[in-house]
Amino acid sequence: MIKLMHDGMINVEILKGINGFIRKFTVEGHSDYAEYGSDIVCSAVSVLTQTAIIGLRNVAGVSVIYIMEDGLIDCEIPFIHEKDKLIKANAILDTMVIGLMNIKKNYSAYIDVVIKGEV
Repeated sequence: MIKLMHDGMINVEILKGINGFIRKFTVEGHSDYAEYGSDIVCSAVSVLTQTAIIGLRNVAGVSVIYIMEDGLIDCEIPFIHEKDKLIKANAILDTMVIGLMNIKKNYSAYIDVVIKGEV
C-alpha cells in the first residue's frame, strides 16, 4: 500500500504495563482525511477513544484520569484491584485497540498506532 503525503496524521500511543494490561493511551493530531465535520477518520478515532473512556467510567467503574482537548485525548488507567472491574476494563480497552488497528489497516496514511510495553 502506498502512503499518500499530507500534513495531518493521528498518532496513537498505547502503553501496556508489565502485566500486559493497558495503563495509558494518548491520541494526538488530526488526520486531514477530509474537511472538518466530514472527516470520517477523525470521527471514528474520536468515537472509539471517547467511548472507551465512558465505558471505563460507567461500565467498569474505573476512575480514569483524562484530558480531552482539540486534537488530544490522553487517558491514564489506574491500577485496578477488583477482578470484575479489571475484566470489564480490559475488554473495553482491547476492543478500542481492535477498532483503532482496523482504522489503521484501512487508512494507514492518516493514522499511526504504536503499542509499547513497560520495561
